Amino acid sequence: MGQFGVLSRYLARRFFLWVCIVLVVLAALVWLIGMIELLRRSGSRDEATFGIVLEMAALELPAMLELLLPFAVLFGALFAFDRLGRHNELTAAHGAGVSVWKVLLPALAVAFVLGAGAVVFYGPLAAAAQGRFDRLEARYFGSAAPVSSISQSGLWLREVDDGDLTILFADRVDKERILHDVVVYRFEGLRHFRNRLDAGSAELRDGYWFLKGVWDAGSGGAPARRIAERIPTTLSWEHIEDGLTGPATMSVWRLPAYIEALEEAGFQARKHRLRFHALLASVVLTAAMLLIGAAVSIRSRRRGGTAVMLSAGVGAGFLLFILSDVVFALGLSGRAPVVLAAWTPAAAAVMLGCAALLHLEDG
Repeated sequence: MGQFGVLSRYLARRFFLWVCIVLVVLAALVWLIGMIELLRRSGSRDEATFGIVLEMAALELPAMLELLLPFAVLFGALFAFDRLGRHNELTAAHGAGVSVWKVLLPALAVAFVLGAGAVVFYGPLAAAAQGRFDRLEARYFGSAAPVSSISQSGLWLREVDDGDLTILFADRVDKERILHDVVVYRFEGLRHFRNRLDAGSAELRDGYWFLKGVWDAGSGGAPARRIAERIPTTLSWEHIEDGLTGPATMSVWRLPAYIEALEEAGFQARKHRLRFHALLASVVLTAAMLLIGAAVSIRSRRRGGTAVMLSAGVGAGFLLFILSDVVFALGLSGRAPVVLAAWTPAAAAVMLGCAALLHLEDG
């Protein structure tokens, strides 16, 4: 038991070292590519200085590394077990009666801890950085600024039309997309208050809001009662839904409450629910990538050739990436259950890795 404990710590350290090396290389490549793209976009933007571009490239990096962690584990396992095979350490362990499953156990524990840590601790930091990046992008590169937000209190919409600010609040939105218990604040310019409208309901029609049961409280005088009123708008439901907080800017801790708020307000929360389950599944996917990487490395080593090993690893990673894109698209479109779409890549990776290792062990 003591000798196996020493072996376990050694294998865990070797695997962790190679994952870190791969992550550093990937981080450098991603940062360089992102920096070049941002510099290209900032060519016609005088306000987007080199310092702003540098900050944005750094803010975009954490979210990308969160996505790349399973692939870093895959290639870390490829290189780690290839090195162990080159030095005949795997052969010695197998000759001492240690099965491939026992050899993989320490690295599997490291992969699981890395995946869980990325979701629980690193994920909130990456989500906050992505949110900051989105705000800077909207400010300096003219991307569409969010016009809507949602919370436990209800739906908030903000619109500036011809320099005049309009803020609309609704307690809830029903299935027919009718807003209920509506309050509208209207300003001349961005600061000078014009009036407040309280309405029982509001419906978004072609180019205007149609309010029913309106009380008009102006900046002075007694409130006035009107049966209905039209308020011009440039918003559409697609614009409103796109303006809601994106799932990429939310951590696993914030998503459940936000999903509940979205559904209570009458909006679809499919994207956010898929993101939540995908984050949970990424822990299993990260560990499964180790199984695939180890199986590919050992098998390729027996057949000889680092090029074969790398090609097989790239092929396995590419297939899983394509599978993830396909099933996620099915989940977002509603053609597949969200839970099934989120967990399919992880389940496929586990089955593929276990099948390959069982074949190796049998051989």
